[in-house]
Amino acid sequence: MEYKEVIFEISTIEPWRDILLAHLGELPYDSFVEEENGLKAYILTEDFDQAALDELCDSLDAQVSFEVKEVKQQNWNAVWESDFEPVRLGDACGIRADFHEPLEVEHEIIITPKMSFGTGHHATTFGMMQQMLQIDFSDKRILDMGCGTAVLAILAEKLGATETQGIDIDEWAYNNALENLQMNDCNNIQITIGGSEKIKGVFDGILANINRNVLLNDMPQYSAALITGGFILFSGFYTKDLMLIKQTAIDCGLEYIQHTTKDNWVAAQFVKR
Repeated sequence: MEYKEVIFEISTIEPWRDILLAHLGELPYDSFVEEENGLKAYILTEDFDQAALDELCDSLDAQVSFEVKEVKQQNWNAVWESDFEPVRLGDACGIRADFHEPLEVEHEIIITPKMSFGTGHHATTFGMMQQMLQIDFSDKRILDMGCGTAVLAILAEKLGATETQGIDIDEWAYNNALENLQMNDCNNIQITIGGSEKIKGVFDGILANINRNVLLNDMPQYSAALITGGFILFSGFYTKDLMLIKQTAIDCGLEYIQHTTKDNWVAAQFVKR
């Protein structure tokens, strides 16, 4: 999948960066990195609309300039190996590469990311794993939406899940996930290419670390696939979007339980009532 990176410079950061972020989410940009003088935003090349972006920037009462770049596909493994350090969540869980020494943790996960998302370094993955370690996965059927490297699906199996379905729209993620499953001796995880239309059956728990727009759009399908009393974890959105996520979840029959934040990213837990 090809992405465009749009680098924005904003003359007056507050409140215009947050306002710009909110509008970009509707266009629909799906990933953001806040910078000292603005932000970087990412969008699928097929969804990029230059005219809409020009119109948005002209409508703001702040001077906003931007530069558009193509995001070249690259082997993330080569980048990762150059500066990657293992990730630890206390003594409970750790993520390392196959070239690292084993970690003295209860649940060790070996990940080679290549071009897929999910190494535990990003605040969303870290937050999801924190939440997962507080939940009983024993004998549960789990859905991992936007599974990326399959790191969350792998942790779910290590925590006792008996069956997990991982779904991702990216073929690179699909192939990478299969390699990581083999590396971690996982036998009860099935990976599928696609979106929410690929959800089959009902689940005891759902993991959805994607982005705000996809979560809001697909939440009714997630809720329909969750048993009564089942849990669902959402991440991939900022603190400012939590109320919108909560309201949409309530409309879908989900009850808010708790959330954690890291670097302004949220991981939130809900239960179907």
